Amino acid sequence: MAVVTVLRPVVPLREVDRRPVASPEPLGVPDAGEPSLFQAGGVRVTRDTLVVGGQSWALRDVRQVETARRTPKVWPYLLAVGLAGALGLPLLSWLSVSISALKGAFEAGLVLTALGLFGSMAALLVVEDTHYLVLGLPGGTRRVFGSHDAQLIARLAGTVRAASQRP
Repeated sequence: MAVVTVLRPVVPLREVDRRPVASPEPLGVPDAGEPSLFQAGGVRVTRDTLVVGGQSWALRDVRQVETARRTPKVWPYLLAVGLAGALGLPLLSWLSVSISALKGAFEAGLVLTALGLFGSMAALLVVEDTHYLVLGLPGGTRRVFGSHDAQLIARLAGTVRAASQRP
């Protein structure tokens, strides 16, 4: 089984005033003068900066480093499974013994119930939490990076925390 990690910048919780720091080089190209402490996908941490996508933050401005987890809403899928079981199956049972004029309705109901039931079950199997790197900056708190890989976010948070606490 292959594990796929999706790396993407995220929308901030709210806009904050920050001093932009120019990235010394394009992402993925190491700078000989400033070694990377962490680099994965579109994220790079050096001793002085955090670069995510096209945005940079000076680590001297970081007051707090946290991780956050967002669990997706699963109630719509559970509701669909419940409705298919509580309403769809009894309705199909009634339609199967009804007059022959409703034979097409039985087949359509069977298809809709099966799609709703098995589609919702499949969605429940693949749903994943999203983990975020959250920075406390002078203007407020901001989610700067998100991934489904909890270990990646934990390593990134540890690296940013250690780099921002250096004198």
